[in-house]
This record gives sequence, structure tokens and C-alpha cells, in this order.
Amino acid sequence: MEIIVSLLVGIILGSSITYYIAQKSQHVKTIREYESRIQTLEKRHQQDIKDARNRSIDGSRAVIKGKIAEQLAPVLPNFKYLPSDARFIGDPIDYIIFNGYTQLKDNSGSESDLEIIILDVKTGNASLSQLQQAIAKAINAGKVRFEVIRPDAYDQNQLNDQNQQLQPSFPPQKYITDIRKKHPRAYEAWTKEEDEKLIRLYREGLKPNQLAIEFQRQIGGIRSRLKKLGLL
Repeated sequence: MEIIVSLLVGIILGSSITYYIAQKSQHVKTIREYESRIQTLEKRHQQDIKDARNRSIDGSRAVIKGKIAEQLAPVLPNFKYLPSDARFIGDPIDYIIFNGYTQLKDNSGSESDLEIIILDVKTGNASLSQLQQAIAKAINAGKVRFEVIRPDAYDQNQLNDQNQQLQPSFPPQKYITDIRKKHPRAYEAWTKEEDEKLIRLYREGLKPNQLAIEFQRQIGGIRSRLKKLGLL
């Protein structure tokens, strides 16, 4: 009987030890697998950091090159205008080119040869921003004019007359014709009576959209006139 009990105890102990060893072996194997995964992830993480740094450096270099190109554009071989005619702005557009200005200043050119160009410098695959595209569309639509502002002016009506004389033949006639289908008085010169009426109605509380209907002009034209009259 004692032999049988001893045998059973031995079998149980042996099984337990075997199970423990097997479990420990599996545990060690699992740990090693996770350690291997961690090492792989660490290597991948380090590579990602390296790639990100390289992209950042490349991006910074591209930005720096772009800035340098913007500043040096007038002296580069493919710049077709005189550097002395170029005026750097930087934002939202890089340059205004007064093409023909130098010759006109030196009495070697004529007013009819003078041309104004809005120019932006792009490098690589860079394209115009959404805002720059909007500016280009406005220019191509002829929404450009010349104004004179005199903060110390004493006769606003006289200045308005001077500004009207300086107005170029912009926007194009076709554009004006289309606008006047909806706003018959658009781009017409303001009369003294209209100015007085505009001032009175604005002070009575009418909004620009209501004034636009009253004067048969665009809201932008109403706002512009209100600003010139010192009401906005």
C-alpha cells in the first residue's frame, strides 16, 4: 500500500514539475516574442523619427530656397523686367512691377509704354494659394483703380473730382455692361446731390444693401463712397 501511495505521489510531483517546466518554457518564449516585437517597433520608431527629421529639413530647405528666390528674382537671368522697376511686397503677392518706369523717369520712355504687373515668384511645384488666385481673378476682371488719399484735405468734393480724373478705363467695358444690368448706376461718377442724399439716408439709418438699391449701385460701391465721405 505504501508503495502505491509513494508511486502516486511521485507521479503527481513529476506531472506538476513537468507542467511547471512547460509553462515556464512557454512563458519565456512569450517574453522573447514580445521583446522581439518591442525591438522591431523601436527600430521602426527610430526610422520614422529619422524620416520625419529629413522631411522637416527638406521642407525647411525648400522654404529657405523659396524665400531666397523671391528676394533675388529681379537679378536672376530669367527675370524679364528691369530690377529698378520691381518693388518687393512679399505678402500676399511678391512684387509689383512698374514696367517702363525707369525709362520714363530717365526721359527715355513714354507714358503709353508704362505697364503695371502683379508678379509672384514660385519655385519647384509650388502653386498660387487660394487667396492669390482670388487676387489674380480680381485683376484679370479689371477690378483695379488708382486713388489719392490726402489726410489733411479740406475740400472732399475737390478730391473726389481729382480721383475720378485719375480713374483708368477699368474695369473693361464688357464687365461694366454686365454689372449695369443689375446695377444701372454702377461705376458712374457721383454727383454732389447724390453725395448729400447718401449722407442723409445713411444718417437716417439705412444699411449699405438698402442704399445700393436706392442708388442703383453695388454694395461695394456704396461702402467705398461712404468711406470717402468719412462715414465708415
